[in-house]
Amino acid sequence: TFGGVGTFALAQGRVHHFYGVASFATVRQDAGVFVGATELALGQANAEKFYGVAQLGLSKNLAGSFAGVTQLSLAHNDAESFGGVLQLAPYDRAGDFYGLAQVGGYDRTERDFVGALQLGLAHDEADRFRGLVQVSLAHAASRDFGGALQLAPYAHTNDFAGLVQLGVLSRDDEEFAGGLQLGIINKVGSGSLFSEGRDGSFAGVAQIGWVNWNDGKFAGALQLGTVNLATKGFTGLAQIGLASATEREMWAPVQVGALFAVAEEFHGIAQIGTVTVADHARGAQLGVVNVSSDDHHGLQLGLVDYSGDIRGAQIGLVNVADKVRGVQIGLFNNASSLRGLQIGVVNHAEDGSLVPWSTIINMGFGSDGGEAPLAASND
Repeated sequence: TFGGVGTFALAQGRVHHFYGVASFATVRQDAGVFVGATELALGQANAEKFYGVAQLGLSKNLAGSFAGVTQLSLAHNDAESFGGVLQLAPYDRAGDFYGLAQVGGYDRTERDFVGALQLGLAHDEADRFRGLVQVSLAHAASRDFGGALQLAPYAHTNDFAGLVQLGVLSRDDEEFAGGLQLGIINKVGSGSLFSEGRDGSFAGVAQIGWVNWNDGKFAGALQLGTVNLATKGFTGLAQIGLASATEREMWAPVQVGALFAVAEEFHGIAQIGTVTVADHARGAQLGVVNVSSDDHHGLQLGLVDYSGDIRGAQIGLVNVADKVRGVQIGLFNNASSLRGLQIGVVNHAEDGSLVPWSTIINMGFGSDGGEAPLAASND
C-alpha cells in the first residue's frame, strides 16, 4: 500500500493500493486499487479499480473498474466498467460504458453503452446503445439501438428506435421504430433481400433509398425508391418508385410504380404505373395494362384492362372482364356476364345481352346467379 505524492519505476511499478497524485513506470504500472490523479506508463497501465483523472498507458490501459475522466492510449484501452468522459485509442473496449464518448479506430462495448457519442473509424459495436450518435466510416452495429442517429456505410441493428438511420446499407433485423431510414439499400427483417428469416416491422416516417425492402408490415408515411417492397402489408400515404409491391393488404392513397405497381389487396385512391396488378382492388388503376385478377371496385383506365369482377368502369382500347357490373368503354369490350353498358366498336357479352356480339353500344342485365333475364341490345 502506498500513500504519498507519487511512485516512479524504471521498469515495472507494482502496488496493491495507491493513494497519491501520480504513479509512473517506463514499462508497466500495476495497481490493485488506484486513487489519484494519473497512472502513467510508457508501456501498459493496469488497475483493478481506478479512481482518478487519467490512465495513460502508451501501449495499453487496463481497468476492471474505471471512474475518472479519460483512458488514453496510442494502442488499446480496456475497461470492464468505464465511467468517465472519454475513452480514446485505436482500439477501445468496455464491458459497460457510461460517459461522454468512446473514440477510436475500433470501438466495442459488450453490454451497455450510455453516452453521447461512439465514434469508430472502422467499427462501432454496442450490445445496447443509449445515446445520441453512433458513427463509423465503415460499420456501426448494435443489437438494441436507442438514440438520435446511427451513421455508417453499413448501419446495422436488431432493433432500432431513434430519429435517423443513415448508411449505404441500413439494416434492422427485427424492428425499426423512429423517423427515417436512409440508404442505398434499406432493409427491415432478417429475411430481407438475400435470405429467409424473421419477419421485420417498420413503424416510422419513411424509408428512402434505391431499394427499400421491408420483410414484414410497413406502417409509416412513405416508401420512396427505385424498388419498394412490403411483404406483410402496407399502411401509409404512398409507395413511389420504378417498381412498388405490397403483399397482403395495402391501405394508402396511392401506389406508384413507373414500371409496375403490385398489391395483393389495394385500398386507396389509385395504383399508377405502366403495369398495375392487384388480386382485389378498391379504387382506381391507371396504367398501360391494368389487372385485377379477382375483383375490382372502382375505375380501370388504360390501354388494356382486365378484371375477374369489375364493379365500376373499364376505359381503354381493350377491356376484358368475367363479370361487369358497370360500364366498359373502348374499341373492344368483352364480358362473360354483363349488367350495365358496353360502348365500343366491338362489344361481346356471353351472358346478359340479347345477342353476344354488337357494335357501338350494348346493354346487359346479367344476374349474379348466372342466367340472365331478357336483355336489350342496340346494334
